[in-house]
Amino acid sequence: MSSYYDRRHLAAFSEIGTGQPDLARLFFSWYGAVFADGALSPREKSLAALAVAHVVQCPYCIDAYTKGSLEAGADLEQLTEAVHVAAAVRAGSTLMYGMQAMAQAAELELGEPPAEKVAAYFDRSHVDGRREGGEASPALTEGELGWETAAFGEGALDLRAKSAIAVASAHALQCAYSIDPARTAAATWTASVSCSR
Repeated sequence: MSSYYDRRHLAAFSEIGTGQPDLARLFFSWYGAVFADGALSPREKSLAALAVAHVVQCPYCIDAYTKGSLEAGADLEQLTEAVHVAAAVRAGSTLMYGMQAMAQAAELELGEPPAEKVAAYFDRSHVDGRREGGEASPALTEGELGWETAAFGEGALDLRAKSAIAVASAHALQCAYSIDPARTAAATWTASVSCSR
């Protein structure tokens, strides 16, 4: 075999329980419950799973959730938007870590003490400061924010689906900087739905 990723593995996934059938039954039962209709539709769950598959870069999952999303009623435009939302979360996460580099550079290389010494690497003020972080490269920041705004804007998927995809992608990245804004977006959507009822 010339690749670690062999398409035949996906088709044989049910055999994962050969050594521990009881654990496999429990997993597949739980997995089925996770993807059942609930607060999110099976289509929304499949699209979120497809986005996460791209974030964690799993070719098996990309194949499986592309198929699952299509079977659940999604179309190519919705699949593409889901991937862009995941990419926007991942790009935003990378840029958020740039705030840490900027603070460190100001302190070490530029000889400027930070406005306030932060004890934690994950400082919530960095989320607000990210927009200001574009001062060093305004054209790049403007381009990224324009793309991110478009990825989260009106399109084939509504804000509810995009919020669910963003929350799932942020957790897959394990990035506190991304989880906070994604949760806020989801809470905003929830509040707007509650107010409209």
